[in-house]
Amino acid sequence: MPPSTEQRSQPLLRLPKNQTPAMVTLHDGERAQVFLFVSPGDSVAQVLESGSAFVPMGFASGTKLVARDAIAAISVHVLHAPVEDELPGERQAVVVRLESGAIVRGELRWVAMEGARRTLDFLNRDARHIVIHDVEHVIYVALAHVATVEEI
Repeated sequence: MPPSTEQRSQPLLRLPKNQTPAMVTLHDGERAQVFLFVSPGDSVAQVLESGSAFVPMGFASGTKLVARDAIAAISVHVLHAPVEDELPGERQAVVVRLESGAIVRGELRWVAMEGARRTLDFLNRDARHIVIHDVEHVIYVALAHVATVEEI
């Protein structure tokens, strides 16, 4: 029998963390309801952009360490991922098809630099994720798992 968390020399979560409910889509299209462990003062985006190879997530069966490269998308209700004050910028409704075949629909939002107002310019910037907004959710999509983006 594996040792309990209390018996481990390095407990999984040493610092206080908020448990943020989310829906994770993995590289193979598998989806699961999870809890993300977000430190007070941090955001979901900061958790996803950190350089760690693994992200701890609470599943129904317990805590699992999920390889960051296996995470295709994470959807969080807007109550748990508030949108910062938005500056005037570009908006584009899109349908994103992931390599697994899963579909993400919503709106891209960004502040464009001079001469870079196209969706293509936004997608080709130096970032690991795009953020898609729908009516009730903020969806963080890993660019490494995107097959196509269709403007609608």
